[in-house]
Amino acid sequence: MIPKKRNGFRKITIDTTIYCWRLNGVIEIRPDQNQSNKLEIDFGYFDYWEFVNHPEERPADFEPKIVTPGFIKIIIQNAIQLGWNVNNKNNTTRLKYRNNEFEF
Repeated sequence: MIPKKRNGFRKITIDTTIYCWRLNGVIEIRPDQNQSNKLEIDFGYFDYWEFVNHPEERPADFEPKIVTPGFIKIIIQNAIQLGWNVNNKNNTTRLKYRNNEFEF
């Protein structure tokens, strides 16, 4: 059974911890038990229609083209390795994902 979305967030369980995530220009992830702790991932997404009349101003292409639960799992695992503490309160951590690498 597919879980019902809350405010556009989808759920994913990794190592018995439930996370909620959504794509809103950037990927937003938060632990379900601590929703004030956010992880934001900028992977270079942009809307092609914004540049349809000015293609020369279009930013560099981005990867992945489709955000899947498998990619979300990779993000969470890498963020934890880089020091994201899911138990922090009122925290926002921002990561960039470019050329298959994560950086703060």
